[in-house]
Amino acid sequence: MDIALNLGEKLHLYILSGDRKRSPAMVSQVMECPGDNIFIIAVPMLEGRLVPIHTNKEIRLAYYRDNGVYEFTAKVLGRSGGKLPSLRIKALTAAVKSQRREYYRLNTVIPVDIVIAPKREEEPQVVKCLTLDISAGGMRLASGCGMKKDSPLTCEFELSGKAFKIKAKVIRSTAVYNEEYKYEIGVQFVELDEKVRKEIIGYIFEQQIKMIQKGLIR
Repeated sequence: MDIALNLGEKLHLYILSGDRKRSPAMVSQVMECPGDNIFIIAVPMLEGRLVPIHTNKEIRLAYYRDNGVYEFTAKVLGRSGGKLPSLRIKALTAAVKSQRREYYRLNTVIPVDIVIAPKREEEPQVVKCLTLDISAGGMRLASGCGMKKDSPLTCEFELSGKAFKIKAKVIRSTAVYNEEYKYEIGVQFVELDEKVRKEIIGYIFEQQIKMIQKGLIR
């Protein structure tokens, strides 16, 4: 058994309960790789807060490669404090390829241009939206108009100065009571390259770290 994690690699972490059910996805990062399948990782974050995990607790970790998502189970050996608290963990199982697509969502406001695919000879329609949250699997948007479920579209936006253009589809469109943005739109990314997926995960983690360093979250 050899878990091939890299220093600084972004992770999704799930706490396992007694019946092997998992918690919502949290965000973590590899801080050290001492060897023998032991790793030092950042204490995970959920909804802008650090989540302490007790020693001997079993967790599930997911990491990303160009050919898919890999998961393994680990045990928490200990904890340490500091400005960025960490966990010392040991892998208990080999990494296996997973089809799971559950991602942590970051509540943030980012301008997004939604380009709706044209019908026949019509021009593409561009809708100016704002994110309510973003994950590596999709976005929740505030929009001035509703959109039909399963409609194909393209999301154009920037993260840390880098432009993204991602194909997506509408999974829900709900009317809300807001004069400017009358609809809440849920979109799911489709045909997303794993490199781009990891870049979005990295952005989410970095934003959380910045908020901790500024004292905005604990």
